[in-house]
Amino acid sequence: MAQPNMTMVDANAVPVSSTAAGVPATGGRISTDTARHSRRRRLSMSMPFHGRKHHDVFGQDTNPHRRKHFGKPSFSGFQPHFMAGLGEFIGTTMFLFLAEGGAKTAQLSVSAAQTDTATPLSNETIMFIALSFGMSLLVSAWMFYRITGGLFNPAITIALWLVGVLTTRRAVVLFFSQILGGIAAAGLVLGLTPTNSVSSVTTTLQPGINITQGFLIEMLLTSILVFSVLMLAVEKHRATYLAPVGIGLTLMAAHLFGAVWTGCGMNPARSFGPAVVARQFNSDHWIYWIAPICGGILSVVYFSFLKLLKYNSVVLDQDSDTEVTGLKPIHTRVWNLVRHGENPSALNPESSTHYDSKARAEFDQEQREVFEEREQIRAGMMDKPVFDGHANTAAEGRMAQSVPGHGSPVSTGSTLAHTTSNNTGKGPILPK
Repeated sequence: MAQPNMTMVDANAVPVSSTAAGVPATGGRISTDTARHSRRRRLSMSMPFHGRKHHDVFGQDTNPHRRKHFGKPSFSGFQPHFMAGLGEFIGTTMFLFLAEGGAKTAQLSVSAAQTDTATPLSNETIMFIALSFGMSLLVSAWMFYRITGGLFNPAITIALWLVGVLTTRRAVVLFFSQILGGIAAAGLVLGLTPTNSVSSVTTTLQPGINITQGFLIEMLLTSILVFSVLMLAVEKHRATYLAPVGIGLTLMAAHLFGAVWTGCGMNPARSFGPAVVARQFNSDHWIYWIAPICGGILSVVYFSFLKLLKYNSVVLDQDSDTEVTGLKPIHTRVWNLVRHGENPSALNPESSTHYDSKARAEFDQEQREVFEEREQIRAGMMDKPVFDGHANTAAEGRMAQSVPGHGSPVSTGSTLAHTTSNNTGKGPILPK
């Protein structure tokens, strides 16, 4: 009959299960945290239908590993939207304050301290206004580019919402932030300049420009501006970090044309802000809302059409590290036509974007054959150079191996040849 195992048990010993579970040793008693947790569990079991789903009666999440925002992006909280809205408000205020202040300064014949008389727009004035808006957008967008994207324009916000860059909530927050920023910028220009008016920076159609002409000018100029944003900032490439430069120069070029005819609004926040501060809404003010939005939609349609047609298959590898041409040189094409009957307009299959499937398959097959031939030649070579992995062996003089049945050594590298012929008795020559 087997004898039972008898072991001595210490009365003060702590149970292993409680220590392994991370519960403090309390002489066999349940800790306060464990008792509270058990009570919560009993209450949850007794009251299965409580107020919030996935939470107990104390408001604690019963599953800490549960996904908090199922199916929603991580930026759907209040803090990211607030930060984006605040950034757009400050950025739009900064941009339009510099731009409208420069435009107002440009229309004064002499310094504001001497007289407040404004002059008609001359070539110098137009250049001054264009530089004010272009450079203001450039520096402001570059500063806020990594914070909010540096939009500062409700028309651009709507365009990015249409292409899927912005969510609906984010687009609404940015839209109203930009409108408020335009009002704040006009108020700063009014309060910090000697003249008690901002009528010189309001946008209105000039004499000789009818409603249709003004609408088309504003729509097309805004379309060009939004398209520059889509191609330089939305489409990622190696020069994306320079997008504010190209967008600012686009706004400057647009003002060189449109400033003298429509005031070159191109931005509902830019036109609405001075109108609110000046308390002056012209009969054509609706143009500066509808035309920029239509221009943004037009650029989105064109941009989407280019994406559908895969526009990047037309140009020659713009983001390539090496120069790759789609067509072969003219003398090569003429020779291939005479010798092989090849189409002289055939594209170079070495290009990463300018070949069809058949040309690519032929090119890959040629490269594979060349590689296999090179490997066969390399395997058949008897005199191989010494690599770094053989340096220690060469230093010890054991690069020669005897063939079974023969007493003469067989060379396995150039080091042995130099050692036995030209450096007898002086040890092996190590590779440089």
